[in-house]
Amino acid sequence: MKNWASGIGLTLLGAFCAIIYAMPVPPVAAQQASSTILVVLDASGSMWGELPGGSGNKFETAYAALEKYLPAPRSRVKTGLVTFGPGCSRIKVESPPAVRPVAQTLAPLNEVSPRSKGPIAAALEESLDLFEPGKKSTMVLLIDGPDNCGRDPCSAAAQLAAERPLLRIHTVGLGLARPARSIACISKATKGRFFPAVSAQDAEAAVAGAVKLAMRGIKEPKLKRKPGVAKRPLRRFDPNGPPQIVLDAALGKADGVVDKPVRWRVFKGGSAPDAAALPVLDVLEPRFAAPMTAGTYWIDASFGRANYTAKVTVAEKGPTFVKAVFNAGLVKLSVDGPAPEIPIVYTVTKAGAEGAAPLIVSPYRQSELILPVGSYDITAEAGTLSAKKTVKVSAGARQDVSFALRVSELRLSASALAGGVSPGTYEYTVLVDDPDKPGGRRIVARSTAPAPVFRLPAGTYYIQVKSGLAVASGRVALGAGSSVSRSLNLDLARINVEASFPEGSDATQRPVVYKLFSRDPLSVVARSSMRNPQFVVPPGRYRILAEIGARNVRAVQDLDLSSGEDRSVSLGVLAGDVKLRVSDGQGRAINGQFWEVLDANGALVWRTQQSSPRGLLAPGRYNVRCETRKGTVEGAFVVADGDAKTIELRVQ
Repeated sequence: MKNWASGIGLTLLGAFCAIIYAMPVPPVAAQQASSTILVVLDASGSMWGELPGGSGNKFETAYAALEKYLPAPRSRVKTGLVTFGPGCSRIKVESPPAVRPVAQTLAPLNEVSPRSKGPIAAALEESLDLFEPGKKSTMVLLIDGPDNCGRDPCSAAAQLAAERPLLRIHTVGLGLARPARSIACISKATKGRFFPAVSAQDAEAAVAGAVKLAMRGIKEPKLKRKPGVAKRPLRRFDPNGPPQIVLDAALGKADGVVDKPVRWRVFKGGSAPDAAALPVLDVLEPRFAAPMTAGTYWIDASFGRANYTAKVTVAEKGPTFVKAVFNAGLVKLSVDGPAPEIPIVYTVTKAGAEGAAPLIVSPYRQSELILPVGSYDITAEAGTLSAKKTVKVSAGARQDVSFALRVSELRLSASALAGGVSPGTYEYTVLVDDPDKPGGRRIVARSTAPAPVFRLPAGTYYIQVKSGLAVASGRVALGAGSSVSRSLNLDLARINVEASFPEGSDATQRPVVYKLFSRDPLSVVARSSMRNPQFVVPPGRYRILAEIGARNVRAVQDLDLSSGEDRSVSLGVLAGDVKLRVSDGQGRAINGQFWEVLDANGALVWRTQQSSPRGLLAPGRYNVRCETRKGTVEGAFVVADGDAKTIELRVQ
């Protein structure tokens, strides 16, 4: 049912609307033609968009320019028309090339309704056979964006250039200041030109320029033309013809018909359908006419966020006209602010509905929204920038709403207050008040650049720079669009640490862990497992502790640091190198050993299953116990600083 309905939507005007044309002028004989100009026109949905400075959409602007500048029959130039879209498989030769009046060439456009996608590459390929080999010919390609059907227009243009070397393609980019690569290559392949057309005036000049290039070397009598904008001929409906429904839409009662797609759904019956009901028509068009059996129907139309519903009775013959008044307004959103590469997001909610889910979220920098009558809170966001406005929408009103998202610049730098201590890196942080966060502040920006530049909205910020354990803080106020520089001074000292071990010991193979304590009060402030670490700290009283391996060997030193001091600390480790061995009565090693070593207080300091373990122990008295397959043996030994001894136990 839906496919049948869509088919009706596609043929709505061609089959059921009578068009009044001017009386045709007898064509000049085809053999007298001197050249061919083929118009290939985009009929995708984006052609409903408007160009600045005009009163119509891109499709109608192109129509008017073509009618004004295509050559008359007396020039002996063949003119033709091809449209592509809606959809990726529709390319239609509307008017095969022939010497005829311009109005006849363009007449099929009155039945074209742009929508869906536009297959540029396929249109170029389908147009190849319309150009006569060996004769001068020109294609005027009018598009408003790249091929969105997954094909490569560059290869299609190259094929045309190879098979029709006298063909030139001049491209008019409606709404395009610069062509994308997949558009620029089309004219380049055929030695043609690209004409940008950002405004309606540009579009007219671009079509004129393309036709002028095509007419080079062809003499045409000059005719006086009356300036004006071409309009589609009026639709005429037979009051005694078959029954049909004709739908138009308006924002408000006093507003003219809309020119943007409306979602029309028509259901059989005189009341609102249930959720499972299927429509007899489901069409996305600004306006349309379609055949309809006489009877009662339910119209359900949506336009942006606005809706219209009505019960309609289709007459036994002739047209039944319905104008959907949406009681809505058009709001155009724009921003005055950040660079184009920074994404913009608009969020629309009902005015005063704090915490409610948004009605609309739009990621387009220039957004056009259709909203029902009412008041709305609209927020524009770009990164950390945001602005909010309350907008009142009236029926039929069109309004522009611009948000000022002018960015402020905060430039930060840091330096040490005294001495020659130079930190390796700085870490900058920018915070704002936020009672919902721990500590009452929230981080909004962070950088490790030497002199970062933060782009922020106007407001009051807390700034912080950190190097190692040293921190400096400040506060700064930014005005809208201002540039503020701040330098933070860090009071630094540095500790360079190394540890010395008894010669010949295995300490170089053991992991070392350094702990840095603040002594006021005593608490760990930093750790490191590097062999020779550096600690950047503010001046103060510290204790440095080195722990070797997993046993009881350690070294400790207290120190007081002044501002700018660069202190080197060598921790002398007091330890003895001890090797454990167990054997039987004949001095042979015994397998299956389990060792435990306890200090004089009975605390376990070493446990291993190695057969002949070796390690460092702090000076002192120890008890050792070894379990073997032949029994358990115990002993005691003393370690002095610098010892290198083997402790051997015998199992009898």
